[in-house]
Amino acid sequence: MNVEDIAGYFLVLQGADCEEPITNLKLQKLCYYAQGVALVALGKPLFHDDIEHWQHGPVVPNLDSRYRSYGSEPIPSPELDFEAFDSTTKEFLDQVFVAYGKYSASQLRNMSHEESPWKNTPHGCAITFQQMREHFESLPGMRNFFPTPDRETLKRMPDDPQVRRDLKRGIAAMKAGQMTVWEEMKGRLGIQ
Repeated sequence: MNVEDIAGYFLVLQGADCEEPITNLKLQKLCYYAQGVALVALGKPLFHDDIEHWQHGPVVPNLDSRYRSYGSEPIPSPELDFEAFDSTTKEFLDQVFVAYGKYSASQLRNMSHEESPWKNTPHGCAITFQQMREHFESLPGMRNFFPTPDRETLKRMPDDPQVRRDLKRGIAAMKAGQMTVWEEMKGRLGIQ
């Protein structure tokens, strides 16, 4: 995968699940958090582009050059070939979006400013995978934050891919403490 694929996936998700439209600043932080969590939960990077220390937090420079023209305006959802994403990556990105997409761009920026990868990297320099891995590993419960459903659970899920995706997203929301009223959750997940 490349960072543009990851960014495109998050931009497509913004319609049904995002209270605040995604701007360049928010997109940068979502990609940063996805990368950090992937280094721990998946044991490998999602993409190999550098993430650098910039004034407003971690930034992927080539992603910034692509979306900089939007300024603080929302970035429209692109056309995306979902078949290019395997089911593990889709599930993982859905869970990252549930966990971090609820925050505003400024909240994500402020969060990243308090974290060691950004704080311990000089301005304009790349944040290393090692710095990110060490930080995200130190977060309570991170290794268990994105568990894969066990085989028996998956066998009991309906065969319809959309139903399976909605169920997995609902399970992730519940585990993240976001499950409140079923009708409200169905709306947030885009379930009719």
